[in-house]
Amino acid sequence: MPFSFRNDQPDEFLAIVREVGQWLVDTSQTLWNLDTLTADNLIDTHTQGNCYVLYVDAVPAATVILQWEDPLFWPDVPANTSGFIHKLAIRRSFAKQNLFSTIIDFCRNECRQRGITQLQLETDAIRPKLMQYYERYGFTPTYQRDIQEFGQSFRCQYYLLEF
Repeated sequence: MPFSFRNDQPDEFLAIVREVGQWLVDTSQTLWNLDTLTADNLIDTHTQGNCYVLYVDAVPAATVILQWEDPLFWPDVPANTSGFIHKLAIRRSFAKQNLFSTIIDFCRNECRQRGITQLQLETDAIRPKLMQYYERYGFTPTYQRDIQEFGQSFRCQYYLLEF
């Protein structure tokens, strides 16, 4: 199955994130407030050009933001010393195809090309299944802290993957 990543499809990126966000709402697993999943909120100086769409057999299947500086979630981490993952979303029609591994491999390779040897992500700390999922893929929990984003408050669990 041929894979490709594109970072020049913001409308497709937003459509997938919103589709997955709606599925989470519909299945009582709300993670993101749908009203906040807009270009104005998600595409800024740190994410511009870093919003990727994964294509599987030329069909848009998933998204990920891979950014190199994150003053909101990681204000103490210097720019270009870590890759930061956000809005990783896999369309339901592509579930259970191990695309998470494909996305993490892509992110790891992008980091290596920049001489970076770690990826970081965070998730809502009240989601044990999601946290276990990240840990199965080698992410190590580091700490928790409260975050305000788009008018919502979260207790975030932070993760690190070193390679």
